[in-house]
Amino acid sequence: MRASAIGKSVPAFLLAASVIAVLPCGAAAQSVGGGIKAGVTLGDIPNLDQVLDITDVGTSQRIGFAAGGFMMVRWSNGFAIQPEVLYTQKGVKIDVGSGLAQTRVKVDFVDVPILARYTVGRGVRGYLFGGPSFDFKVSAKITADVLGESTEEDISSDVKSVEFALVVGGGVEFGPILLEARWSEGLNNLAKTTVGTEPDVKTRTFLFLGGLRF
Repeated sequence: MRASAIGKSVPAFLLAASVIAVLPCGAAAQSVGGGIKAGVTLGDIPNLDQVLDITDVGTSQRIGFAAGGFMMVRWSNGFAIQPEVLYTQKGVKIDVGSGLAQTRVKVDFVDVPILARYTVGRGVRGYLFGGPSFDFKVSAKITADVLGESTEEDISSDVKSVEFALVVGGGVEFGPILLEARWSEGLNNLAKTTVGTEPDVKTRTFLFLGGLRF
């Protein structure tokens, strides 16, 4: 990672960590629980067309999945701390030459978000959350379909092992069941090497999750 990227991302995480640390202060923890989540991801790498520098190229979201578990420490004032571990499929779909060739960048991570959460209501409850996420690369591949022929290339050696991201979202829960939507924005350049003023490669992922709280 370049020094400028570090300079931009580190203060943001320190600020987020500080907010998470002070939100529940002054109230005793009421309960500790956990649960499981799974759902659909819509992945994007917003400026990949600029990185590739190819004419007649378009990008669209890669549809994938996410699944994992979480722990929750609740306070009586509605605040909670919620660390999670999610296997998350990210990436992007690329169309070249008006659909003649289709390529998918598939980058899968184990995401570890540390979220501050605030819940309101009784019965059917609404909640908002946000915080930093530390994402660890599992695999990185490019698959291409050209005139009916498919190829796949491993690009793990070109992608950094750790992504730092910011996560925000909200949802509803009724009893032990929860439904939520979230947005995850990568903050650091995932490309191990860059040339000149080449744009950073960062992920953007929308997740729609259902879960069960224990």
